[in-house]
Amino acid sequence: MKIMVVGLGGVGGYIASILCSQHEKEVTLIARKKRKDAMLNNGLVLHSDFLGEHVYHPRVTDNPAAEGIQDVIFVCVKNYSLETALTSIVPCVGPKTIVVYIMNGVDHDKIAYKVFPQGRVVDVAIYIVSAFKEDYSIRQYGQFARVFVGSEDKEAAKLVYDLLHVEGLSCHLSEDIKVDIWKKFILNCGYNVITAYYVSTIGEAFAQPQGKTEFKGLVEEACAVAKALKVKLPDGFADFVYNKVINQEDKNVSSSLARDIKAGKQSELETFCGCLVRFGHELNVPVPVTERMYKEIKGKIS
Repeated sequence: MKIMVVGLGGVGGYIASILCSQHEKEVTLIARKKRKDAMLNNGLVLHSDFLGEHVYHPRVTDNPAAEGIQDVIFVCVKNYSLETALTSIVPCVGPKTIVVYIMNGVDHDKIAYKVFPQGRVVDVAIYIVSAFKEDYSIRQYGQFARVFVGSEDKEAAKLVYDLLHVEGLSCHLSEDIKVDIWKKFILNCGYNVITAYYVSTIGEAFAQPQGKTEFKGLVEEACAVAKALKVKLPDGFADFVYNKVINQEDKNVSSSLARDIKAGKQSELETFCGCLVRFGHELNVPVPVTERMYKEIKGKIS
C-alpha cells in the first residue's frame, strides 16, 4: 500500500507517526525546506505523553508528483493552505485513491471539490493536543488522542479506520461524520476564539470579568448556526461543551489560533471565526459575540 501524508504540523506529524508505527516503509511524507532537511537528517521524531518516544524513517520528499499514484493520502494542512496542497498532489490521485481530510473547519469541502470534483473522500475529526517544535519534532501532550472516521464510501472509511486503529490513537467509525466534525468545530469556535481574543490561556480568559459568559455565547452561537444548517447535534450540546471546558482540570493551556496570533503567524481566524460570521449572515442567525471578537481580532492583526 502506498500512503502519503501532506502537512506535518502537530496533527499531521502525529498521524504520520501512527501510520509509520505499522507501515513505515509504505509511508511518504511531503516536506519542504528546513522541515524536509530535519526529517531527512533526524527522522520523524515523536515525543508523546500518550505513545512515548519514537523515531521513524519513512520516505521524505518535496516533490509529490514523483511518487506516482497513491492508495491513501492524508491531508492535514491548515485551511488557508488547502488549495495549494491539493493542487500539488493532483498527479498522485487516481480513480481508486482515497483522500483523507483531517481539517479544523467545516467548509473545506468546497475547496476540495474544486480541485477533485470526483474521487473517494474520507473525513476525520481529531481531538489531540500537539505541536511541532523548533527542530520539527512532534510534541503531543496528555493521555488521549482520539479520531472519528466517516464517509459515504463505507469501504474507504473502513480502510482508513483500519490504518488508524492502532496503539496511540483511539479510533471510531462515525455514524454521521458531519455531526462529529461540527461537534469539534463548535468546541473550537469557543475555545480557539476566546483564547485568541484575550491572547491567553483558557484559564486567563475565564478570569476576565465576562470571560465565561463570552465563552458560553460563542458556543451557543456556533450551535445555533449548526442547527440552522440541519446538523443533528445532541440535545443540550452547548451546555455540554461549556461545562466540559469550565470543569477541565488543566486550564493553563491555550490554542493554536492564540499561539499563531501571538507569534505573528498566519492564522485560522477565518476558519474558526470568519466562517461562522458568514454562515450567520447567510442564514439570518445572530452571532453578535463571534462577530465582535472577529472584528477586534482582525483589527489587532492588521
